[in-house]
Amino acid sequence: MAEEFIKFWAELSNRYDSSIDNIMGEKIRPKIQEKLNKEDNLGNLIELGCGTGYFTKTLADKSESIISTDISEEMLSIARENLKGFEFQVMDCQDCKFQEGTFDTVFMGLVLLFTEPEKALKESRRILKPGGLLIIADPDISFLSFYGNLKFRFKALVNYRKIPTTGHFLNQEKIVNMLDKTGFEVVSKEIIRDETDPNYVTVNYIKAVTLK
Repeated sequence: MAEEFIKFWAELSNRYDSSIDNIMGEKIRPKIQEKLNKEDNLGNLIELGCGTGYFTKTLADKSESIISTDISEEMLSIARENLKGFEFQVMDCQDCKFQEGTFDTVFMGLVLLFTEPEKALKESRRILKPGGLLIIADPDISFLSFYGNLKFRFKALVNYRKIPTTGHFLNQEKIVNMLDKTGFEVVSKEIIRDETDPNYVTVNYIKAVTLK
């Protein structure tokens, strides 16, 4: 699976930012930024699946230290061009090269749908300190109307040109259940949406802590 995604993101990297805004709507990522700007004291943070670094600067402002990772070297090349002086590492979020209990906070933004979710969550749990915080911002198409669903899939095919067969969307209930199974306690859950257009994808913004 990793090889498929590495190739997919390499081919998409140069148009990733424009395509994600086209598919999800231009207001969704800024709304996630607004939520992150309200976070504080995130400590030693790792960003899993940072892509081109859209959320990295905001996360850095809210943490003591940050390492941003992605499975795609091509994505990270763009991130390094956009953000000088930040630490970026090529890494699969399902197989992190860190010891247990390394980080205070893990952030996964628009990532979980492209993983084996339970495997990715277990790995996040492993690298978090006891009582550590996991923040997930993940797309959800379950609220879309029939028309909205067709519109989304058409835009995805046009912009992505192809979609890895392992990509899948999780609604909030499924994510919460997986968090419960993988050693987390959910402390808050919200839905982020573009109120001006119900035909765009919503995002689940979920915070959970590791059980001590």
